[in-house]
Amino acid sequence: MSERLRFIISGFFVGLAELLPGISGSTVAIAFNVYEKFITFLSNLKISNLTLNFKRLNEVFFLDLIIPFFIAMGLSVVFASKLIIYLYSEYTEYFSLFLAVLMCSIALLIIYRLKKEFNNFVVWNYYFLIGIIFGILLNLLNFVTSEPSLLALVIIGFIAFSFFLMPGISGSAILLSIGVYELVIGSVANIDLKILLPFGIGCIASLLIMPKFINYLLAEYKLQVMTFFAALILVSGVMISPFINL
Repeated sequence: MSERLRFIISGFFVGLAELLPGISGSTVAIAFNVYEKFITFLSNLKISNLTLNFKRLNEVFFLDLIIPFFIAMGLSVVFASKLIIYLYSEYTEYFSLFLAVLMCSIALLIIYRLKKEFNNFVVWNYYFLIGIIFGILLNLLNFVTSEPSLLALVIIGFIAFSFFLMPGISGSAILLSIGVYELVIGSVANIDLKILLPFGIGCIASLLIMPKFINYLLAEYKLQVMTFFAALILVSGVMISPFINL
């Protein structure tokens, strides 16, 4: 398989993964061995690297790989979002149960792997408990209304894309945790620019600001951060189950 074809296929599956809570697009990118170049591309997004020399641009930003990747990812997101909205509206309980099982399974898998890496069991429980409490608060308190403001949508976009960049954590799971998953997926399916434009601005802001910070965070506090968000996703998965009415 050529490298370009691998990037196209991975773009399709990364887009699909980002729509399903519990599955990390970055983890899929790692599985296809494209994550390193993707992060390098993001890290190189500096004014000093811009030039009219296409050959130089391609060397710095891997444009012959990244552009097909983003096109495939975009097409995957648009078409798959329509299917998800259909399933959400026509088979609400079954689809909610599917999402709940998916999120809980992924969260438990992450927790199982991380627990073995912690030397101090008490410390592991501390971060896990904070994640559980935070997840319950997010799901019980309506931080986001059914019609969020433009500023709220920018912040939501910033948060979602930040988690897209973080391996092992699903941006869609975080959207579901704060109660805007259906709103955002529906806006993608229906090309609702009133929601997509401010959401996209937040994504671009995250793209420009977060890569280096996320690299630092994962380098210094990976176990703590992943344990916290795994617990958060686990709680969210339990609470969206049709058997739970909170």
